Amino acid sequence: MIKAVLFDFAGTLFGRPTYQWLSPRHLTVLRAPAPFVARMNAAERAVWDARDLTALANRSAHWTLFRLAGLTMTDELFQRLHNPAFWLPYTDTAAALNVVKPLKVGVLSNISWDIRRVFARESLSVDAFALSYEIGVSKPSARAFDAACVRLDVEPDECLYVGDDPVADGAAVSAGLRFAQISTAPVGRREPVLLDALASHGIG
Repeated sequence: MIKAVLFDFAGTLFGRPTYQWLSPRHLTVLRAPAPFVARMNAAERAVWDARDLTALANRSAHWTLFRLAGLTMTDELFQRLHNPAFWLPYTDTAAALNVVKPLKVGVLSNISWDIRRVFARESLSVDAFALSYEIGVSKPSARAFDAACVRLDVEPDECLYVGDDPVADGAAVSAGLRFAQISTAPVGRREPVLLDALASHGIG
């Protein structure tokens, strides 16, 4: 029996519109970093793997990523990527969070800054946040999912995880949770997929 629903943040509940200040090449690298990550040396890869545990690691990891792609990362660009003002809810986010209640609702995110203010700005409430920089571990580690379930006071098999990444989010299954994968796109371009994902697990 499902007693709680955990959501991913980026690409699931919130996203970024396509802004003029972010070049198509920067966008491509952010959305498909694997070829450049593969070119990192051991030290750079270690920082990349820890990029969501501290703000410093996040800055260093993205600087390396863009450098390997032949791009620059200015302080202004980095700040905008992590500025709450540039993160907006998808059109179906509020409806999905409302449908889930009265079940417990949480957010488990690989992120290096506090996203609570983004939810507060949009008057969206959840019962618990499990943010990688606070819990000290990131997805796809089972420990990240365990930490989120503890914060919601549920067992893993009582929880559904909704996310867009088949690897990081899909690891929910190995951690004992149920998993609903959604498709994603920039804000304003994604179809309203959240309610269907929840309905596929009998919610809504």
